[in-house]
Amino acid sequence: MVRMKFGRLNRLRSLCRVSGAALILLIGASCGRSRPAPEKSGAQQDLEILFRRMQAVWNHLFTAGGAGEYHMARLEFFAGEQETPCGKISGGIHYCPENRAVFVSRSWLEGANRPEAGVRSYLLARTLARHVQHELTIDERVEKAIAANPRRKDELLRRREWQAECFVGLWRRHHEETEPAAGALRQTLQSAAPQGSEELLLPPVEGRLRWFERGLASNEIDACNVFAEPPSR
Repeated sequence: MVRMKFGRLNRLRSLCRVSGAALILLIGASCGRSRPAPEKSGAQQDLEILFRRMQAVWNHLFTAGGAGEYHMARLEFFAGEQETPCGKISGGIHYCPENRAVFVSRSWLEGANRPEAGVRSYLLARTLARHVQHELTIDERVEKAIAANPRRKDELLRRREWQAECFVGLWRRHHEETEPAAGALRQTLQSAAPQGSEELLLPPVEGRLRWFERGLASNEIDACNVFAEPPSR
């Protein structure tokens, strides 16, 4: 009789241990379950695909040209205002070199006043060109050159902008898809307002177009070395 009582008690203890373990696993699974990510719009998905293809081109160009390792930029979407390592941003499209991120405002991408697809493609390529310049330490070298000779500031910033346009053309030459067309990029270059937090001297359209065409006709990054051009140009 005593053995029966102890046997039942042992079975009860075993059941409690099993139930407790199951309960812990159940609680852990519930706590570890993350909330589902918000569903992406078609515009976001399209921009992500284009962004990945742009990065693939730059990775190839860096490897083929011996420019070293290309560190991929990140694409982040935000609403309203966003704190970044480069400061607070709102609206439009921005590049922050501190964390190698391209920030895209959802209102800019999907709002009532959103730019057409061609403009979005150009500005995405133009913003990613800033990342390419960061990877090539162009920004650092420009800052040092300005510090050494402040009177050259406008000239150096103008050249940096030319180079960004050249990089857009270079990317387009190696972009395997039919869209965006080079003609649409030319047209957008002439009409699209600058986006983001850049406080730069925007050169005349003629010079920017000339360097865009230089990149479009080129096969390597070195073709966009605007800093090797004579000052008169």
